[in-house]
Amino acid sequence: MSRVLRSSRRAFMLFMGAALVGGGSACGLSGTGGRGIVFRMGLRTALAPEASRVGEFTTDTGWSVRLDSARMVLGPIYLFEHPSPLQQQTRRVLKSLLDVLVPSAHAHDGDFFSGGTVLGEWDREVVFDLLSGGEAQVLGRAPGIAGRVRSFSLLLQPPSRALGEEAAPLQGHSVLMAGTAFRGEARVPFRVALDFPPPVELQRVDFVPIEADLDDDGLFVVEARPHRWFEGAHFDRLTLPADGGPVEISPETQVHRALSVNARRFTAFSGAWEPGSD
Repeated sequence: MSRVLRSSRRAFMLFMGAALVGGGSACGLSGTGGRGIVFRMGLRTALAPEASRVGEFTTDTGWSVRLDSARMVLGPIYLFEHPSPLQQQTRRVLKSLLDVLVPSAHAHDGDFFSGGTVLGEWDREVVFDLLSGGEAQVLGRAPGIAGRVRSFSLLLQPPSRALGEEAAPLQGHSVLMAGTAFRGEARVPFRVALDFPPPVELQRVDFVPIEADLDDDGLFVVEARPHRWFEGAHFDRLTLPADGGPVEISPETQVHRALSVNARRFTAFSGAWEPGSD
């Protein structure tokens, strides 16, 4: 692991860890007084609307996509008490359109948002097979503070040495996918690798909205939504190899740029809370 990667990751984790430890005395945590808890953290892939199988979906550009393999590295994961500011920005879109002809002073929407108390965390990176099925992959137990979770954040990063052979299928990439896109008579087999090196600001998926009452024994599930990653992707702009094999979607292509941006949007993931005991 490079020195830049280690320092970037360490700074982010120290910041979040301090927020979790210091948040025990915070007010307004669903009336629990900051009670310490232990819950379970899990991962799964969300179904696309009207889909019956994970990894199959239709994009907004009219392409039907079937993923044959898809793995990624993600984590750490942090759960926050404050709602996502991105939700507030969405609600303000109509008003902003009306105000566009009347400029006024505003705080910069790109300023880093403080999520308040960190109510829970999973402080490790994991390799996740997005096509592993509908059941949640339980990562293990995580420390937390009882209270209402209103947003969460996670990191996308290259695999580290700590993952060992588990990360071998990723070939050093943050995300590696292969599949086929169909539209009409067109058929585009593809392979794409995404890389999210430091700085940490370019690795974060910030403040995904959720409403969940965190407590002992429940399962917090982070859901990957690959059907949202391919929004705006134009597979007809790719050049197919003469031998009919899969096209390697390179960083210079429109499809790769769309994936790189979409995978870091707050819409790329969702969350679910499943209360109950083991």
